[in-house]
Amino acid sequence: MSGREQAVGALLARITAAYPWASPPSRRLKLWSDVPASMRPACFLFEGGTESYAGTGPIKRTLSLRLFVYVSAHDPAVPGAAALNAVMDALDAALSPAGAELALGRCTLGGAAYRCSIEGRPLKDPGDLDGDGLALVPITIVLP
Repeated sequence: MSGREQAVGALLARITAAYPWASPPSRRLKLWSDVPASMRPACFLFEGGTESYAGTGPIKRTLSLRLFVYVSAHDPAVPGAAALNAVMDALDAALSPAGAELALGRCTLGGAAYRCSIEGRPLKDPGDLDGDGLALVPITIVLP
C-alpha cells in the first residue's frame, strides 16, 4: 500500500468511527439525489483535489481532499444547522491529536501522515429551503 493509500485509508477509518453515520463513509462521491434521506447523514471522501510538493531535502507531499457531508433537514424540530454542527464537532474531535500525537501537537493518523487537519473554510448549507443539508469540509494531509 502506498503512502497516499495508507494515509487516506487511515483518514477514512477515523471519519467512520467519528460519527453514527446512517450509511458508512465512502471514497466514491454520490450526488444528493442518489442518497435518500433515510441514508443520511452520509459522508463521502472526495480525492479529486490538488497535490503539492515542497522542500529540497525530505520532500513534503500535501494532499487536498474534501468531505461531502449530507444531512436530512426535513424534520421541523431539528434544524439542519444543528445536525451539521454535530457532525463538524465529531470531525474536529476525530482529527485532534490524541495519545502519542499529543506530544507532537498534530494528528498523524496513527503515523500514516506527518499531519492531517481540517484546513480552510468549510462550506455549510443547512438545507432550510429544500431539506437537503450539506457541508463541504476541506482536509489536508501532509505526507512524510
